[in-house]
Amino acid sequence: MAEIKESLELLEGLKVIAVSAKQVLKDGKVDLADLPVLLSLLSQLGVLSAAVEGVDKVIPELKDLTVEEINQILAKVFEIVAIVKA
Repeated sequence: MAEIKESLELLEGLKVIAVSAKQVLKDGKVDLADLPVLLSLLSQLGVLSAAVEGVDKVIPELKDLTVEEINQILAKVFEIVAIVKA
């Protein structure tokens, strides 16, 4: 898993953003009622920071994936899609 650490962190950051966006847009508008969601997003700043810190290493990681690494990345992608579709 160490070889795809940055890729998985990027996907985890995208998951945090997707979950927050889904919560904010649930009622079809952005207003002050969404403030708790935005504050929650701030509490996950560490995840978001890790997601962008190594973004320059993602492409090199993806160039020589093993089958196990592909499965790990696909599992994370499917997790994100399931959360967004739910």
